[in-house]
Amino acid sequence: MSEAQLTPPSYLKYAFKDQHNLVVLFGAACFSLAFASPIPLLVGGSAELLWLLIGPRLPAFRDWVDRQLSRQYLARSESAIEGALGELSEPDANRFRELSRNATQLVVTAQARLPSREVQLAEHALLELRRTFLDYQFLRQRVDALVDATPIADREQEAEQLQHSYSAERELTVRMTIRKALNALQRRISQQTALAGVSRSIALRLEMLEGAMQYLKGRLADPTFELLAAEIDGALVEIGAAEALELTVDEIFPPSGIAQRVEPPASGGR
Repeated sequence: MSEAQLTPPSYLKYAFKDQHNLVVLFGAACFSLAFASPIPLLVGGSAELLWLLIGPRLPAFRDWVDRQLSRQYLARSESAIEGALGELSEPDANRFRELSRNATQLVVTAQARLPSREVQLAEHALLELRRTFLDYQFLRQRVDALVDATPIADREQEAEQLQHSYSAERELTVRMTIRKALNALQRRISQQTALAGVSRSIALRLEMLEGAMQYLKGRLADPTFELLAAEIDGALVEIGAAEALELTVDEIFPPSGIAQRVEPPASGGR
């Protein structure tokens, strides 16, 4: 995800809701009541207007708001991911956790040599990479549930036998029954062949996502390398999202509601 895709937060709203700002206003109101004079409240109100005029434009304040929103967004995302892991098998969940550990190590390395804003962008890009990995794991789970336990070679042999029976049969009603069974079997073989291709593609992309982590680790070793987030986004574009393969599965079989995706929270601070 690029910065252009994100809606900028209302810095004016956060300037007004800042706890220090509210404390000052409350204090001014208390002084006005205590001294039975509107002067403290007028002074506090003037300071409030000045703060609301200047504060939201200050780079330091904007950076602080962005960091707060980013932490909240990442925390909500991690909570959603943790809940989704319970739907995976233990080996798949452990595989995802290993990828997450590598992502954490990558962030720690980046913090030591990259600007804080670039690290923040990289954290969100790595979140999307991990979420993409999880999408492919759930898609593979769906595909595995659709795979026929009977090997395709056995189905092809069965189809060949039906074809011989059809050719040898002379009774029209029996021929129609055999033809119907043969068509159903050939359709099943076609579906399973296509499904096997999808399964291989999923396995490849999972390996590519894991390999991307090692590649990014090597790139960070280069002292001139700075655009980590852009590099992660580029890898995600190259690998592609799971939705395309999900559509392929939907074309092979009607949607069965098995597939799942970890949805991002409603808003982010990136």
